[in-house]
Amino acid sequence: MRRQKNESGAALILTVSIIGLFFIVTVGSFLLASSLNQDSARLSSAKIDVSSREDTLMRAVLQQVALGMQPGASGSSSTWTTVMTAAVNQVLATQYVDSTEITQIFGASAPIVVNTGDTGGASLAIFQGYQQEVPFGGTTGVANLVSSYDPTVQPPELAWVANSNISASAAATNPLPFFLGSQMSAVGSAATSPAGRWSVIPFPNINFGFMRAGDSMVARRVWWRVPVVYNTTQQTIENPANVYRYPAAAANYIVSIYEIPSQLPITGNANLQLGLFADGSSWGDTTSASNSVYIASSSSSSGSIYGDSVQLSGTGGKYGGGISSRRQVNVTQQATVGGQTYNNNTYDDLGVLEQSALTSPIGSAPISVAGDDGKVLLVPILPGLSFYNSAPGVPTAWDLYARPYYHCPIRITISGTNSSLNYSNGQVIISPNNTGAITVTLSYLPDPLGQPDAMFGVLDSATGWTTRTYQQTSNATPPPQGNGYLVRTDDHSNSPCNFFVYTSTTSGVSGQDMNILEIDLQNLYASLALVPSQCYSIYVSAPLSQNTSNTAYPQNTNFANVGVALTDGDDLGLFTNGLSVVSPQRVYVTGSFNNGGSGVTGASGIKVATSVYAPDLRYGIDQSPVQINMTGQISISQVNESSGTTINPLSFSNAGGNSIVGAGNTYRLNAITNPRALPPITRLNLLFTVEKERPN
Repeated sequence: MRRQKNESGAALILTVSIIGLFFIVTVGSFLLASSLNQDSARLSSAKIDVSSREDTLMRAVLQQVALGMQPGASGSSSTWTTVMTAAVNQVLATQYVDSTEITQIFGASAPIVVNTGDTGGASLAIFQGYQQEVPFGGTTGVANLVSSYDPTVQPPELAWVANSNISASAAATNPLPFFLGSQMSAVGSAATSPAGRWSVIPFPNINFGFMRAGDSMVARRVWWRVPVVYNTTQQTIENPANVYRYPAAAANYIVSIYEIPSQLPITGNANLQLGLFADGSSWGDTTSASNSVYIASSSSSSGSIYGDSVQLSGTGGKYGGGISSRRQVNVTQQATVGGQTYNNNTYDDLGVLEQSALTSPIGSAPISVAGDDGKVLLVPILPGLSFYNSAPGVPTAWDLYARPYYHCPIRITISGTNSSLNYSNGQVIISPNNTGAITVTLSYLPDPLGQPDAMFGVLDSATGWTTRTYQQTSNATPPPQGNGYLVRTDDHSNSPCNFFVYTSTTSGVSGQDMNILEIDLQNLYASLALVPSQCYSIYVSAPLSQNTSNTAYPQNTNFANVGVALTDGDDLGLFTNGLSVVSPQRVYVTGSFNNGGSGVTGASGIKVATSVYAPDLRYGIDQSPVQINMTGQISISQVNESSGTTINPLSFSNAGGNSIVGAGNTYRLNAITNPRALPPITRLNLLFTVEKERPN
């Protein structure tokens, strides 16, 4: 008889099989999901690691660019290969840890490195996104070794301006020549400065409040695109060979240099003390036009203040714009800045700064320091006494770019002064037997293009200079030979000079400073038939080596103590390109300066763009009380760069060195918003930034 099938057993087998299959599928799914999760974790880890290492590397590149831009003693600077190699080595960009350190810790059997950002390749392999390490610079005239310009994600291109001082071939591989040869446009326009060097561009969105993010500033932006590629190979236990867990992808970064001329109401490469006058009284509310100090701020940027360091003092201080510094802002007394009240320095505490950033508009807080943003560097060009010097040797392209001396079409050198012959114990001695002496050499080379913003200045050896010599040898004869008036001697004519007067040989006025060369601005241009728009800046110096007998006013170790007085400067309307005077001597401004009627250019009261730069600036030529009514901007640079002494930007002195304080003084400070409103000579800062290029 046939055995009857056990239907229940068959069902059980089927059930077990189904459950087993389900279990296998479930376990497989878990294993697959785990593997996928591991891959996702690897991918996420790789992305985070690569992003972090790119960020660290580009900070180093930014620092090395700033260092490489500074020329050496020979005038040479770093190439891009040098810059990038130094950056890679500085942050170990191709290795997570040094191989020597790994061997010391683990011995010969080195562990498997799981860091996904290691490239394991040569230093410059990390920049091989376009098969070389030279970045793409955005100009129309330099050979670019990487892919072409993409206006949808990159800043506007610059114009390359051919010049005998630099070459386009050098600019392709060297950041300094590229910087020196690129500008906003090849020629000036109504929207740019006369030579096209500066234009109005937006301030970058960075955590540094030199200006407010997006607000307009007068500047020049030079930029490069730097490709970075991390080959993210990784070893695994399953496969000890290198495998790619995260595909290599080029990330493009934009390294920018903003050349920013002095344009804020108050700027200073110095330790500024804000809020107090020289007598200790407070500025008060600077946002009110009815007060003695008014800092115009139609926007936050237009009322901004910048200093190398800033001490915020004075009771009741109120500032409409931001306050920024390269080093620090120290709040010593309560002040309101940009609508926020600050009582102390807790604004910079860990967490407070971040919280403020969350609740503030785009950009920086009202008080900010360059160090708040790790991808920002601010570098002043030629701070201190270097600003007043010519090149110590053969001038380089950097000297012709940075030193005001070479940008002055009029250069005056004072030599052979001997004030001690008739200047004793603060009094002038008038006698036929006592004579003063001075020799003044005047050279001028008009700029036929009328471009005070030209990138490069002119050498002393350039062709076309006209040189004249004037001398004062005696005060014993009537004018014009005596009593301080000079005569022309290079042509042996002894013809009288009506624009130079040496006050050491005057009859003397009670309390008047002596040993001063007075320069009559109007007569200077009229007598020599100089075109003001082509001779827009004047440099005056008295090298110490030529004036060893001067002891009345010790100034510094480079220049003699003879002073320079600017007279007849009330109406400067004829200077259509502005006027600048630069001198390492003590400079006296007499009477009204730039206050005449013919030069009025609007309701602001500013007549023409003018600037006067001197280590020691005095108002008036005697010790009489002086009243200050100033409209414009203040730019300060300490001669001794290492000095920690605070400087009050509104501390002005008369000829006797007495502070000008008291009722009646007014200061109307505003920002420059038009490139053509810049004076011929201005102080410059370089702002270095780096940001990731993010295609749409």
